[in-house]
Amino acid sequence: MKDLDYFQMRALFYTREIDNTASFKMKELQEIWFCNKKNAKIKVRKFETEGKYVYKPGKGRGNSSQLIFTKPLQEEIKMIINENIKRDHLEDAFQLLQLPIPKSWVLDLTKEIQKKFGYQSNHSKDVLRLMMLKRIVTLDPLQCSINFEEYLIRHLGSTLVTFDQKTETIQPHLAHHWNVEDDNRTWTFHLRKGVHFHHQRTLNSEDVKYTFERTKESPFSKQWLLENIKKIECLSPYTVRFHLSQANPLFLRYVSATSLSILPKDEPFDEYKWIGTGPFQLKKRTENVIVLEAFDLYFLERPFIDEIEFYLISNETKDVMTIQIRGEQAKEASINKVDRLNGVRFLAINFNKPSIVHNHSFRAALYHLLDMNKMWNDNGYDHLVEASSYFPWNSIQTEPKKRRLVKSLVEQSGYQGETLTVYTKHIDTEKAEWFVKEAATEGIQLQYKIFEMDDFYSPLLAQEADLLFASEVSSYDYHLSFIEALYNKTNLFQRFISKAHLIYIEECLSKMKYEPEHHKREYWMSQIEQYLREQHLILYLYHPHIYRTFNHTIQDTEFEALGYDDFRKAWIDMRD
Repeated sequence: MKDLDYFQMRALFYTREIDNTASFKMKELQEIWFCNKKNAKIKVRKFETEGKYVYKPGKGRGNSSQLIFTKPLQEEIKMIINENIKRDHLEDAFQLLQLPIPKSWVLDLTKEIQKKFGYQSNHSKDVLRLMMLKRIVTLDPLQCSINFEEYLIRHLGSTLVTFDQKTETIQPHLAHHWNVEDDNRTWTFHLRKGVHFHHQRTLNSEDVKYTFERTKESPFSKQWLLENIKKIECLSPYTVRFHLSQANPLFLRYVSATSLSILPKDEPFDEYKWIGTGPFQLKKRTENVIVLEAFDLYFLERPFIDEIEFYLISNETKDVMTIQIRGEQAKEASINKVDRLNGVRFLAINFNKPSIVHNHSFRAALYHLLDMNKMWNDNGYDHLVEASSYFPWNSIQTEPKKRRLVKSLVEQSGYQGETLTVYTKHIDTEKAEWFVKEAATEGIQLQYKIFEMDDFYSPLLAQEADLLFASEVSSYDYHLSFIEALYNKTNLFQRFISKAHLIYIEECLSKMKYEPEHHKREYWMSQIEQYLREQHLILYLYHPHIYRTFNHTIQDTEFEALGYDDFRKAWIDMRD
């Protein structure tokens, strides 16, 4: 955006402005513009020559300078956002809305903004515009651990096979057939012919070998999927064979994982280009917008929707807007649904930072403090299911919450009144505030800090948080998702749970991940969850529901296991 630096400066000075005049020091602008003093001065002079303000440099070393602005910030912001909306420059408009300004200033523009979202058509293309609340951190299949990132990769890439959740069977995908020999140690896949990558070249067995070796040799978190592969052979351009060091009857389910979406050997991976074989290709990616474009040469049925555009908005902006399709009133044109997510909200406990949370009695006190029924009643929530497991169907309250035990457990722990830091996402702020308030009544001092998903992969999270409101959502394959959640080194389980506790968990996982019998995998999963509960390594909270509103013209959209709508087969019916 052309004048973003100017508006960043105005937003910074907004609270100190008196009669459109702000005092400042050049160092402040260096920090928000990420430049040196010389370049900051050049920008200040540039905006002055454009007539945006009068600049009065400070006299003498250390004295503040002044800017006397031509127009009030509210007037300028509304004018520029309105212009961007009319020109369909939504990315620029939302960049401005992310600035720390009162969102009430643009309330009268929300209807115009809403008209720009949902289904849009220019007669040659069907476009679906949506909003996203989380900035994309990575789209590298080797590194992603966030549901929305995996959701996008599902639209961009394809795996050798897929897992059908309804029948719990493996279905052909890039591979049309496979053979297994040597007691589940040798797996051979036969590839479809004529499958195109987004850069037009056709798929062959070398691409499969490259993708799996890239994953196997990576220092990142997905290695556990392929640690058993001893050798990969390309028997022909359309036949690839895997030799395993240990029998693995679940190998087909492993290769259905989104992180093993096949990439081209001849193009170094670039997550801002993302070349794959999926139904959509990446048309545009910036910090604030993602555009997916239907891939005409997709090897299965081409998507009916030509483009899907995702725009990043701030939580504050979301709070003053209701997303509507084509500006129509939701009650007249929308369908509302409530879906249960196959996942869980929980309180993560950080054992890798010295604090009282290492004490079992203190963790037990937090368990009894976090009474979900009380939290729901106090905050007016509904449609929630209290959790004692990763999965809703396994959640049976094993130990009732007893608030009267909290004080004695805190005393047993030796807690000295030190303040603990609870990290939370914006969406859980109300719950964090409730937790802090309830803890204070029992003599436990908590403070909460909001973190953005940009910070999720940062090591600072494990260094600074004592507790963290977190969530996990399962993919189509429940068992694989459970194993992945606990093995993935970028997830909170590996980052927060102590190495001593992980020993038992990983012993159970090592048996579960090769077990062909469903009921036996369930047994090992229950053993792990029982251990998590007994040791209070995490504190299960509830199973969330998701509320969806979409226009009646959008047909055949499906609710994805990851908590988003699958638009790969959706289409638009414009009949009135």
